[in-house]
Amino acid sequence: MRRQLIFVWTILMLVFAFPLSAQTFVEIGQKYPVTTDGDKCAVNGFTPFNGMSDEKIFANAMLWAIENLCPQLRDGMTEVDIPSKSFSCDFTMGSLPDSEEENLFYVKATFRVADGKLLYYISDVLIESSVFVMKKVTPLEKLNPEKKAAHKRTMDDFIASESQLLNKMFDFITTHQPAPITHWNDIAIRRAVKGMNEDECLMAFGKPQTIRENNGEVQWMYSSSFFLFFQNGVVKTVLR
Repeated sequence: MRRQLIFVWTILMLVFAFPLSAQTFVEIGQKYPVTTDGDKCAVNGFTPFNGMSDEKIFANAMLWAIENLCPQLRDGMTEVDIPSKSFSCDFTMGSLPDSEEENLFYVKATFRVADGKLLYYISDVLIESSVFVMKKVTPLEKLNPEKKAAHKRTMDDFIASESQLLNKMFDFITTHQPAPITHWNDIAIRRAVKGMNEDECLMAFGKPQTIRENNGEVQWMYSSSFFLFFQNGVVKTVLR
């Protein structure tokens, strides 16, 4: 009888534990609150990715940022340090579609990978909102959510927006399998060489202005004087 109870209990634990472990960051809906860092307001923390190498975490984080935060040519990515596995970017995000607020947030974010963890620091937040009549943009530090209901709604709106952004990024890092990244030195100096794959080119140069395919050859155009030609997913010709 004791063995049967242990067996049943084990099965129940597996049944109830599996859905929780399979949940995505977005499904869990983790919130990342604003904290005070000296005289600045920031969203500051880290997320571990057990079993993943720092190189894979960094590559996925950078690829997601290029796809979702940088409109083209790695625009907005202000600093990239390959040896320290860190990058910074400036971007704009708005209120969530189901929000009753209509705000724009101008943000600076820094990401760094170390010891299986992605560290994030979101700061220098400027808010464009109809709440602030006299100013076009207002620093996040000027909000007084404890005393003003409108400010609290704006702060909650910002937390909801940046939390969803981070959760989507973390989901991508967890699930995406990047192509093998071997040209780290070329990525660091933004040098195009034969044999680079598409993910490596995205990390080095960002999204191209145009992509065309002709007879199995894929052409990425970054400018009128910079083209990459791919065959079977790797660079065969560089025109620069």
